Amino acid sequence: MATFDQLPAEQRAIVELVLQRGKTYDELADMLGMPEARVRELARDALVELAPLSVRGVEEDWRSQLADYVLGQQAGAEATATRGHLRRSEAARTWTRSLLDSLEQFYENGALPAIPEGERGARKAAARSTSAPAAPATAEQRRRRLMALGGGLVALLLVAVLLWPVGVLTGGEDESGSGDQAAADTGAQGGAGAGAGQQAQSGKPAGIAIVAQQGGRKSVLVRASNLAPSGDREAYEVWLYNAQGDAKSLGGQVTDAQGQYQAIGALPADFADYRFIDVSREPLDEQTSHSGDSVLRGRIPKLREANPRGNQAAVLGQTVLAPPAG
Repeated sequence: MATFDQLPAEQRAIVELVLQRGKTYDELADMLGMPEARVRELARDALVELAPLSVRGVEEDWRSQLADYVLGQQAGAEATATRGHLRRSEAARTWTRSLLDSLEQFYENGALPAIPEGERGARKAAARSTSAPAAPATAEQRRRRLMALGGGLVALLLVAVLLWPVGVLTGGEDESGSGDQAAADTGAQGGAGAGAGQQAQSGKPAGIAIVAQQGGRKSVLVRASNLAPSGDREAYEVWLYNAQGDAKSLGGQVTDAQGQYQAIGALPADFADYRFIDVSREPLDEQTSHSGDSVLRGRIPKLREANPRGNQAAVLGQTVLAPPAG
């Protein structure tokens, strides 16, 4: 059984783009340059990997249909037929519940697809005259909604990362040339790629920021490792940054248990007014200003010109993120 983070990057990208960006298999086929049937196969295989035990009881012919239903790829009569099968099949309901448990954080505002009660359960429900009020959201559920808000943007650039071999965290070079300046500005030693690679391998916080464009929209993806894992009451926030009192938030996200981090936000039109991309540790409270607790920083890269075709993503530049000096 694999967790979502353990799935291959291509499968993660497809699932996130489908759930959080509302993409269809056909649109993904165009973005990824592969047949639609292959996109559907990768999506189904990803869901099988997430719940390989409970899927064993599901008829082979229904696995793809249930995967399409969970990923929002069905409507009308097709969705009605799948819900009918869910009412009839306990095995189908069990696998679908397992999938929704694994993917809950990716559904916007917790809008999970409905799992109808089994036919016996539906008869019992019809006999009830009252129902208990809904329980208030737990702290964990509130945290998951925060993750979904942050994660909802991540999928856009996962495709760009798949098409762009990023080697900075393992010692590659920064092609934009901005990494050397970032290393100097943040106190890192040596070349940008080597410095980040050495930091990551030594257990020190290290990261990379990638700017990409899809259509007319520019976004910045931040990936980092070796951060102190987020607690229940904190997250890491990405900023366009000049100083603590002169910073613009691009959004926040939490790490996984190993301190791995990934977040993405739209790059605003005034990004050139700022010198750095900054990652800070922030409490989950009502404050909106920068806390001053910066953990990574790098100079905003000089962006190359690009004209992506159709709905494809193009990488415009990247920069190394390192702990700020002082």
